[in-house]
Amino acid sequence: MKEISKVNVTIFGNTFNIQGDAPPEYIDGLARYVDNKMEEVSANMKSPNLLQIAVLAALNIADEYHQLKRIDTTNSDDITKRASALISMLEEGLIGDILDKPKG
Repeated sequence: MKEISKVNVTIFGNTFNIQGDAPPEYIDGLARYVDNKMEEVSANMKSPNLLQIAVLAALNIADEYHQLKRIDTTNSDDITKRASALISMLEEGLIGDILDKPKG
């Protein structure tokens, strides 16, 4: 059974008591990340309110997540294609001939 962590964090000047099964350091790090995003968003707005800042910060974080997810998927697809091409070359004996040649 996982231990539940209880962590007090401050996000954009508001204190929250967060409970979760992640380590306290991880929860604190997430809170600092969200706090930084909210600070970045508020610095670029003329007269922001808390809800606008929170929503725009959430959208920025969601955008980062989806961009990273897309990159990961692209890399995975590329690796799969390359591995398939190498397997095909091995099966056809194209790579084996190169690897079996004596060095001289």
